[in-house]
Amino acid sequence: MPRWRVACDGCDRSAWIGAVDAVPGAAPAAFDAWCEACQEGVRLEGATSGSCAVCGRPLTIAAPRFVEVFGALQNLAAVLAAWDGDAAALAELLPERPRFLTDLDPAVPVPGDPDEVRSALAALDQGAWTEAEARLETLAAERDDARLWRALAVAHERRGGLAAAEAALDHALARDESAGLRLQRGALRARRGDFGAAREDLARAGSGFEARWNRAALALLEAVATHPGLPEAPVLERARAEAGEPSSAWSDHTVGRLLWSLLVERATLHLRESRPECPDARVLRAAEQLLEFDTFWDRAMVLEGYARLGLAAEAARVAHPLALGLAQGIAGEPALAGAMAGGISTVLRGALHAMEAGRPGQACDAIVSLLRRDDLPRYRVPCVCGRGAVGVVEVIDAGEEAGVEAG
Repeated sequence: MPRWRVACDGCDRSAWIGAVDAVPGAAPAAFDAWCEACQEGVRLEGATSGSCAVCGRPLTIAAPRFVEVFGALQNLAAVLAAWDGDAAALAELLPERPRFLTDLDPAVPVPGDPDEVRSALAALDQGAWTEAEARLETLAAERDDARLWRALAVAHERRGGLAAAEAALDHALARDESAGLRLQRGALRARRGDFGAAREDLARAGSGFEARWNRAALALLEAVATHPGLPEAPVLERARAEAGEPSSAWSDHTVGRLLWSLLVERATLHLRESRPECPDARVLRAAEQLLEFDTFWDRAMVLEGYARLGLAAEAARVAHPLALGLAQGIAGEPALAGAMAGGISTVLRGALHAMEAGRPGQACDAIVSLLRRDDLPRYRVPCVCGRGAVGVVEVIDAGEEAGVEAG
């Protein structure tokens, strides 16, 4: 278990947090704990939790919570801006979830490979894609080896040459029928909208997770591209069955998340073309109910979609409780209690009042002022000394004598 040392950059206040004299495989006999509100350390003997004797708040025995405040404020500012009609900051925070999964790992040299093949594959492995592409174009044609054609396809795709990558995979598949090659070419065909050809490839891509997800994603993409409104229930049921158990991880796609993204893209296109045939708000409200999870990142994705489309009432419906929850959570952080963080707390109270009154722009300005402070962007909070700020300055594994200075 790591240990953290917190210290002020304006006075000599310093303390360790974490297990004391930890032995691998054994429960620690004691913990150095830290009250983030009072900024005092205390030793806990034979206990894994405790409360501060002064303020009664729970003591921290692991990574201090205050280092998360700046990130939470950034999230809040982005939500408020989207509520106010500008979704750009929130769009930058959302994860880029891969729509189709494929294997772009470079080929590994095998015994008997000549130096020029080893050199080309090494360039691909090291990310020198332009060099690898040039070398592999010659080698793949000369040696007519499926492995080199696939390596060339990887180099093309890494450089954005999707058509060239697909052509290289055509050569590879003509020489080696494999599920991996089918998966890779099927993903490329799906991305360019050749649904029939993609379906043929992905049907022969095996039963691994990537193949099953790609088949589910293709079914959604085709349904949204070819039919107005939501995909029919049987299409969604088959997609969910193919994709398997959904993941709540923020960076993973699920059937519901992908469906939402596809519908927002379609609605954006209709908006640009002034096409009235898709009742976007009604369809999106229905799709919102198909999301598998209700995490911050799911709600933020929904908010970004509504804000991007200019559906202000829907954006406000989602943003209001989301922003209030974030702000209340930040305001409740122990490190922001007490006189030393009074200025931060005052700004948060003002922002909360503006949110409750339905004035997101005013609330956003207040939160942005906190993001411009000297301490919070350095993952620090004001020290009780009034001269400096407390932050993590060292992290070590329990039992080590030397630490790693924190940034």
